[in-house]
Amino acid sequence: MPLVEIERSELGEVTVVNPDQITYLRQDIYGTSVHFSSGEHIICSSELDDVVAQLNKQAPEALLIKTT
Repeated sequence: MPLVEIERSELGEVTVVNPDQITYLRQDIYGTSVHFSSGEHIICSSELDDVVAQLNKQAPEALLIKTT
């Protein structure tokens, strides 16, 4: 089970997530939200492309996540 640290704010708050449980990512006015299969979600301070790059670097399985 690969784990990835995702920064949640500019203050350095970090959440460790399992990318295998990510259902989808969404960018809105609050930031990038990461939604999980459990129905939970977190909001990150990073842009969508940065989160995707971080997931791709840490977990090769996340290559399925692409931006358009």
